[in-house]
Amino acid sequence: MTFSNALKNPFSQALSFQTLWQISVLTLILSACAPMAPQSPGLRTIDPQRLQLPKGEHSTVKSNWWEDFHNKELSVLIQSALENNPGIALVNTRIEKAQSMAGLTRSASSVQANLGLDVDRQRFSQTGIYPPPLGGSVQTLTTLQLSGAWIPDVFGKYKRAYESALGQVQASALEALHAKSQLSAQIAIQFIALALSVDERDLLDQRSQQITALRQLVSERIKAGLDSSLELKSLEIESNEILFQRSQVDNQIEMYRHALATLSAREPQALSGLSPHLQELQPINVQTDWGIDILGNRADVVAAKTRVLAAIKGVEVAQLDFYPNIGLGFFSGFNSLKISQLTQNPSAQYGFVPSLSLPIFDGGRLNAQLGSKTAERDQAIALYNSTLLEALKEASDAVGTLKSSQKEGALALTSLKISNDRLNLQTQNAKAGLNSQVSVLRETLSQLQMQRLSAQSLAKTLNSEVVLLKALGAGGTDSNGQKHALTALP
Repeated sequence: MTFSNALKNPFSQALSFQTLWQISVLTLILSACAPMAPQSPGLRTIDPQRLQLPKGEHSTVKSNWWEDFHNKELSVLIQSALENNPGIALVNTRIEKAQSMAGLTRSASSVQANLGLDVDRQRFSQTGIYPPPLGGSVQTLTTLQLSGAWIPDVFGKYKRAYESALGQVQASALEALHAKSQLSAQIAIQFIALALSVDERDLLDQRSQQITALRQLVSERIKAGLDSSLELKSLEIESNEILFQRSQVDNQIEMYRHALATLSAREPQALSGLSPHLQELQPINVQTDWGIDILGNRADVVAAKTRVLAAIKGVEVAQLDFYPNIGLGFFSGFNSLKISQLTQNPSAQYGFVPSLSLPIFDGGRLNAQLGSKTAERDQAIALYNSTLLEALKEASDAVGTLKSSQKEGALALTSLKISNDRLNLQTQNAKAGLNSQVSVLRETLSQLQMQRLSAQSLAKTLNSEVVLLKALGAGGTDSNGQKHALTALP
């Protein structure tokens, strides 16, 4: 009965054999694709939670943190630098390049269409494929055609490629943000150093005046036989030492002004009149009890993390290159030997061109490409681990330095208060005739030296605040002002 039915429908039997043959050929082709070489285990990112640090509970450091110093000159300098510094402009060009590359990647899976007009005036061969009267004649071959192609993203290759490119854009933007953070901190540090040098210059001038007065008084006492010339020689040496220090401080002031002018994209002499004082800078009082999560504010850490994620997508794209590529093409237009007949219906032509591409033998190109992308991923992971550890070290060092500076500042203020009390007592005793004016002038010199040490301590505290703000990611938020979570990467 079965054999009889098969004889009655031989076409059905043939179709089944044809279908089986097609399936077999397709299976053979797919199995002949270029084999993917086994991949060795890659590097792994450091899990932040294993660093045994508490979680941060503080809000992000605001982007314009320098405003808390309440110094208009500093704010103007930083704003000018962020707008005009060539280094920032260079980083911004990297963002533009990454955006262009992302757009190019995204266009790969979009429909591509071209409209072309070709006019070819030629003589056809008499012994070629075209017989007379076309052969041997001179004709104008005209083609007006719309052609296009579309590569459907069947396996998600182009989607992953675009995500990888977009990650590079985000990383470039974060690196630009980190560059701005570094620049603003550098300007603040140079500004604080300039203010300290200006204060030291003023204190040296006051000491010079006191020594001049003391030398005059000692000279009078020597004439009266109340003092020896040895004291005067000592004052002359001290006076020369102050002149030497004054010259050094003047040079430092000039260098700091040049540095600030360069950072803010100005000519070196543009800030020749800038003379800030430390008392014009209000301490920010940065908190030192931070946790590891606050490092999620650091733009360089988040940029490194973003590049790892982008590199992982790049590896996935390289793996999908081993899969078949499917393309769909089409064309529609007119073709004619006479321009007058170009747009008539008989001259119309159109077609649909599907395509399938299989990587069978590539000489190891795909595996080499995959190996390159895998190496790039491992490099990104190594850079992320290094950036995270360096950020931890920088933040820890900055916290320790700030705490030490605060202690030194408290001791310096205590010593300055004691020196002020001693000067008041010496002044009162001189008025009561219990000691000479020489003792008052000597105590004044000692008190001025304590003022200098106190100024140095204040500058160190202000500088440490800036360093800590930079280490904790000053200004390190994204374009929406959102905090980046510092979590383990895949």
